[in-house]
Amino acid sequence: TRLTASDFLYASELGYAIKLLAIASREDGAVQVRVHPAFVPADVMIAKVDGVLNAVEIETDLAGRVLFHGRGAGSMPTASAVIADIVDIARNLAGDVVPPAPLKLSDDVRIRPMLDLETKYYLRLNVADRSGVLAQIASVLGKLDISIASFIQKKSDETAQTAEIVLMTHRAKEASMQEAIQLLEALEVVVGVGNMVRVEEWQS
Repeated sequence: TRLTASDFLYASELGYAIKLLAIASREDGAVQVRVHPAFVPADVMIAKVDGVLNAVEIETDLAGRVLFHGRGAGSMPTASAVIADIVDIARNLAGDVVPPAPLKLSDDVRIRPMLDLETKYYLRLNVADRSGVLAQIASVLGKLDISIASFIQKKSDETAQTAEIVLMTHRAKEASMQEAIQLLEALEVVVGVGNMVRVEEWQS
């Protein structure tokens, strides 16, 4: 809900697309699940999934990354899926087929908190258009071990004496980033934090 046309424009300039992702991963015996918009490199397949198309990408031990891609949204694809389910149920009833046992989830799965996530971040800020602003922002981020990868000053408002800046970070912890946003919002030189978007990386 906080994405604006500017975010999509800046993403494109930086070589990314913005996609709504549902991500599940296992690391160190713990599972992390999350759903959020993300910056995705513009040259990967998932970045080209548009319109009514959906995609599911799975990373396997032997086959590497496998992507399933097709129509999954809109009235016709949804109706097709619903009718297919109804037909399957009717066939099973007519053929006296015993339904499969309910899926049992393991009770010993450890959930990895969202705050433990480590990734890169895109940050759009509206700040006072004067000297020393970037130094104050960099100081806040530096104290939380968040390193700035790139910085761009975008449009400015001469009447309000404000400017919009875009920061891209190196990998950082979600907990540190959330704390940084609170501290940045408290700075006198920061008019507002426009948006923060996580940046997903794809290994070639």
